[in-house]
Amino acid sequence: MKKTIIASLITLATASSMSAHAENLLDVYRLAKQNDPGLRSAAATYNSQKEEVTITKGNLFPDIAFDADLGYTDTDADYGDSDNNTNSLKVSLDYPIYSPALGYAVDAVEINYESSGVDYDNTEEDLSFESISAYFDLLTQMSNLNTAKSQAKATASQLDQVKKQYEVGQVAITDLHTAQAEYDSNIVDIISAEADMINAQETLRQLTGKLITDVPDLSKDYPIIMPIGKTATNYVDLAKRQNKDIKSLMLANEYAQTNIEIQKSNGRVPTVTVSGSLTRSDSDTSPTASSDGEALAAYIGVNVSIPLYQGGAIDATVKQSVYDAVAAEENLEDGIQTTELAVRSLYRDLKTSVAQIAAQKQLIISNTSSLEATQAGYDVGTRNIVELLDAQSDLYDSQGTLEQLRYSFAVKQMSLLEYTGELTEEKISELNSWLTY
Repeated sequence: MKKTIIASLITLATASSMSAHAENLLDVYRLAKQNDPGLRSAAATYNSQKEEVTITKGNLFPDIAFDADLGYTDTDADYGDSDNNTNSLKVSLDYPIYSPALGYAVDAVEINYESSGVDYDNTEEDLSFESISAYFDLLTQMSNLNTAKSQAKATASQLDQVKKQYEVGQVAITDLHTAQAEYDSNIVDIISAEADMINAQETLRQLTGKLITDVPDLSKDYPIIMPIGKTATNYVDLAKRQNKDIKSLMLANEYAQTNIEIQKSNGRVPTVTVSGSLTRSDSDTSPTASSDGEALAAYIGVNVSIPLYQGGAIDATVKQSVYDAVAAEENLEDGIQTTELAVRSLYRDLKTSVAQIAAQKQLIISNTSSLEATQAGYDVGTRNIVELLDAQSDLYDSQGTLEQLRYSFAVKQMSLLEYTGELTEEKISELNSWLTY
């Protein structure tokens, strides 16, 4: 019965893979870009900020308006009746010839516009790494399932052998129970691995909008080496120049400094505005009225506005902007320190992974030799079933761990590229070239 269960699980997994959509890493990334609402939102914000620049710059130019009025008045009185038609045309102009705050406001919105562009790039880069992580998580779960199935298949073979030996009295019933327990444990592992794999598939579905259950694996020839000629300090310096989070914090700091000038200009600097208008009016009255006629009026003036006192609000607003700038500067420093720590940690992790993978390959060789020796000892009666099953489990575990380490190494490489601002579609394409069926 239990063999039927495991056979069904293996068949189900195989059939699922055959009927599934097969996509590589580059396909997943491009599907994610098409499907991600966060990226579309960042693009919309970027376009909105572009229009905000145009709107704010408009305040630097003359404000020209045209007004037209048309009216009719009918009067009934003891001294006589009259009616009156009036119309007027007016063109007016207001032009801020001196207003430093408006200039600083343009600088501020241009900084926000640039910042929204960085935010878009950052969102795209985050999505790139999210796609890579989800893809390799699926590879990891597929590998775990394959390892569990291979171990169950080997244990099933041992269980058959032990059953036959027990039937002819060559082994005790304890050996049969031990083999059966190991086999039952393998079935549990397959069920868990199958569930984990489905969860990984669902994560990719949410990311891409498409069910993806079959993906090419990372080539066994994928180079597990550190970049030649680059130290952790090199990567830190690169991150300080190109990391999107740091760029965003730099722009926030620049905006805060500009805001100080805006508040100083609003509260302490006069503004000068030139105003002018030209008005033409015309009235046409009835014969009984006393007069009618046309008029042309021109006006030009200069307005100077100087804020003097607002209950302490002027000084408080300037001080507030200074404190905001201090906070922005400290946030930038914190961001730089956090990024440097993450980059150095990733670099060390990569070096450790290189050594771990080399050691893991040697461990597989040792576990293979150990299993062969234990099998030989079991065949001649010097080793028991527990030792044989343990040796078999050690080999499969070490093989599965090697795959996990290889996948983790590739993901960490991409994470380092994200921190240094280099995680582009080209880099994803390069990694994609190492994926094979």
